[in-house]
Amino acid sequence: MHAAADVVVKTGIIGLDNILGSGIPRGNIILTEGAIGTGKTTLGIEFIYRGAHEFGEPGIIVVFETSPDKLVRDASSFGWDLPALERQRKLRIVFTTRQVFRQELQQADSLLLEEAAAMGARRLFVDGIAGVVGVNHGSPEPREAFHVLVEGLHKEKLTAMLAVEASVLTADTSATLPEESIADTLIRLRLEENQRAASRSIEIVKSRGHDFLMGRHTFRIVDGQGIEVYRRVQAPRRPERDRAAAFDSSTRVTTGVPGLDGLANGGYFLGSTTVVAGISGVGKSVMGLQFLAEGVRKGERGLMLTLDEQVPQILRNAATVGIDLQPAIDQGLVRLYYDAPQEIEVDQHFHKIEEIMEEFKPKRVLLDSLSTYGSSLGTRGRVFRDFFHALVALMKEHQVAAVYNHENPEMLGMSSMMGEFAMSSMVDNIILMNWVELSDTFRLGLTIAKMRANPTTRMTYECEVVNGQGMRVLSRELKGTAHLPFSSYRSLISRSPERTVREYPLGED
Repeated sequence: MHAAADVVVKTGIIGLDNILGSGIPRGNIILTEGAIGTGKTTLGIEFIYRGAHEFGEPGIIVVFETSPDKLVRDASSFGWDLPALERQRKLRIVFTTRQVFRQELQQADSLLLEEAAAMGARRLFVDGIAGVVGVNHGSPEPREAFHVLVEGLHKEKLTAMLAVEASVLTADTSATLPEESIADTLIRLRLEENQRAASRSIEIVKSRGHDFLMGRHTFRIVDGQGIEVYRRVQAPRRPERDRAAAFDSSTRVTTGVPGLDGLANGGYFLGSTTVVAGISGVGKSVMGLQFLAEGVRKGERGLMLTLDEQVPQILRNAATVGIDLQPAIDQGLVRLYYDAPQEIEVDQHFHKIEEIMEEFKPKRVLLDSLSTYGSSLGTRGRVFRDFFHALVALMKEHQVAAVYNHENPEMLGMSSMMGEFAMSSMVDNIILMNWVELSDTFRLGLTIAKMRANPTTRMTYECEVVNGQGMRVLSRELKGTAHLPFSSYRSLISRSPERTVREYPLGED
């Protein structure tokens, strides 16, 4: 059931209305519960501020402990000018006691409700409703008192948000508050602990009269702005993304690595997912930078996502292989997005990637590297896999050729392509990069292990990285070199490559 637009109250809080399915049915009693420090007061004040400032809906804020001066001061740090709204009769801050407030709502001639009617108030926020109705006293009285409160609010057709401290949530999540069954909308705020880190989450437990996204979503309190809510990465997106696929069977995105396009049937399909796997130092990042530089030469936009290196270091590394990315960045053909891996919050991070994809619209995307995401998010639970699922779907929706670098920890030989990253089924192409130890020299090998919907020989080719020039794939038959070609060996990607026996015709040296 969807609430009609004319009877829906938009909170105006970034990201929250999307989770609520565009807003909350007008007249709903909203109970916001959470422990100390979860953001209940900030949520309530922003609900009132956005209503008065952006939607022409005057509001009343009722506080018991926090003085109006402190409330105004704290609100100003988000850029909310509450005194200006008070002068315009769009806002009223009431500083009172819980006993007086409770009596007010039970009286037919309540001064508070008269004031609400006089100013045309449509919203109400009460910060700390627990003491008003006697929450946690363990008797039937709290439920009855809350009924009285709700009836008073319904008389004036107010959409009310009532904040209650629910420290019980940090211990026994099965416990309930007496008001939860009476409230129309129940919002729970939590501080989520992850080892020594912490993040805030918001969950719509119930909301009568409309659809909403279930589950815990992340939010942040941002200085100068207010609350930002990021839907959980596992949540369903629009149907177009779910149905997206690599359907173009003719357009190829060239790799930018000399010799590789011939092995990759001309390049990668649009909408395809390619993983380049190999131990650190084999040239994965070099290949990725050449992939972006090739796009610049063709006038195609490229995006690099990384947790590994800051932007200045990426520019320096690119310069060492003859790639100057700064002019391309200035022209709007390349964008580099770095996010610190320490305490990365996956919902917020994915939300930022979605924004960049919508605004920048790249044709090529390089992610460097999956292993850093795995170490930050963990590979044993669902978080990383859900993130990768969502990322692949996003790239297919935008018909992007995406390359993901992945550090395989095995140095000599490979017993598995993806290690503990159980995601091969989601990948279209896999390119293995591996050190091959021949005599006293490490040589670099490249094998196309998988190329969905494409023929591949699965031969191992030698590569070299030349300072100032980048990487290239060498011919199987090397000429003019002291090295024997890779075609003279077998078991190149195992742990013990062997020289093949070549039989010479009689009379040949």
